[in-house]
Amino acid sequence: MEKYYLDKPGKKPYTSEKIESIIMEINDAKSTGAKKRRDYYILQKYDVLTVAEKKYLIHKKKEDKEDIMYIVAYEDLFEKLSTYHIRTGHGGIGKMRAVLSNKYSIPRPAIETFLSICATCNSKKGVNRKLVIKPIINHHTKFISLLPLESKRAVEVASNLLTVFLTFGAPKILQCDNGREFVNSIINEIKELWPECIIVHGRPRHLQSQGSIERSNQDVENMLRAWMKDNKTKKCSIGLKFVQFQKNSSHHRIIGRSPYKALFGCDPKVGLSTSNLPLEVIKKLTAEEDLEEIYSKYENENIEQSILVKYCKMCKNESTEDVCDLCKTNNAIHEERKAGHKGQEKAAEKMLQVSNAVIPEFKINDCITISVPKVDRGPSDPARVIAVIIEEKNEMYKIGTTHGLIKGWFNSRSMQHATANFILAEQVDKQKELTLCETVQVVSGGQGFLSCSCKSACQTKRYVCFKGGLKCNSRRHNSFSCSNK
Repeated sequence: MEKYYLDKPGKKPYTSEKIESIIMEINDAKSTGAKKRRDYYILQKYDVLTVAEKKYLIHKKKEDKEDIMYIVAYEDLFEKLSTYHIRTGHGGIGKMRAVLSNKYSIPRPAIETFLSICATCNSKKGVNRKLVIKPIINHHTKFISLLPLESKRAVEVASNLLTVFLTFGAPKILQCDNGREFVNSIINEIKELWPECIIVHGRPRHLQSQGSIERSNQDVENMLRAWMKDNKTKKCSIGLKFVQFQKNSSHHRIIGRSPYKALFGCDPKVGLSTSNLPLEVIKKLTAEEDLEEIYSKYENENIEQSILVKYCKMCKNESTEDVCDLCKTNNAIHEERKAGHKGQEKAAEKMLQVSNAVIPEFKINDCITISVPKVDRGPSDPARVIAVIIEEKNEMYKIGTTHGLIKGWFNSRSMQHATANFILAEQVDKQKELTLCETVQVVSGGQGFLSCSCKSACQTKRYVCFKGGLKCNSRRHNSFSCSNK
């Protein structure tokens, strides 16, 4: 920060000495009748707040509803930034500015400099993001629930899902990236434990390719790792609860507010930490009497309450105002979710614009190459297969080769235009359909390996691999006792 102020000679930090000097100037300006030009300037820009017999320099409030903004001394910047950085789960510049903007006046360069020297933040930097073809925009609130699991058994997963469902309600569709069989077994367990709840499984979708969920999973892992390091513990099951609160209460760039506020209509409360009291004053409080004494010194408690009974315009129940508190809360929740959804739509449009600029368009009869996952090919098999587009539906494509159609539908993210028309649509055998793995084996002649689900030595004819005289695929067969690899 010293280097920053040397490069910016016109800017000077708020040192403790400078703050004390401004406070004295304000007191003198208020006590004297005749004022100078400097007096009018500081009285318009600053104010002094006395809390527990200590004076704090704050920005002058333009309206009564504005939050109190404390000016932090240059010597105290690191302590304040460190406290809120850990509170946000090592949040980035957006989360830090959002959480500090309601209480402390700290310049952006100070926040950026602090983040640049945080070893934990530097160690969690990931690779460049992948492009998203069709971003999910129906995650209105971004609110997450995290529960630790000892295993992925359907019974345990269903039991933990019930904890969430019985708190917030159950969804209509259960989406999962572990296959329909796994989802069906979970749904069956939920129905057995909760017969009134009826859920269906969602359509197949590779959730890792959706930037929203992928990024959320990465954030949870990084925040959990940082929490365990900061607290010097390996109890990740406890840390998961704090990470859930940190992520839900932190400012989300896309929806423009915290997920907690988008769901409940207000920011979460963390005891006195979310009050307007300075941190050094909060740390000294020990009893309720101390708190009442402090508040009584600078807050006006003489608020007249109207005893006139009215009726709420929305729910028609008795109320002291035209709209009752419950209806106000419902309206606030509705407005927060509506604004959050607009932010998601804008982000989705921007992502699609970037993707469309990089990913080419495809149409029927185009000759393309399709990428083959590592699990579906061996070392000698090609990484891409030449194919031709046969059919298009909802931005998904049906493709085929001279050996037949390839099962499933593919998106443009896994395809590239071929440099020439190697295959025509008329050359595709549409009566035959193969998986991508089978197509690779036919195209390359196969590498002499076969996918096997056995758990023993594979030395009898009861196993397909031994009976066919082929070796087991080591990528899909992890039995150490197998002698047919």
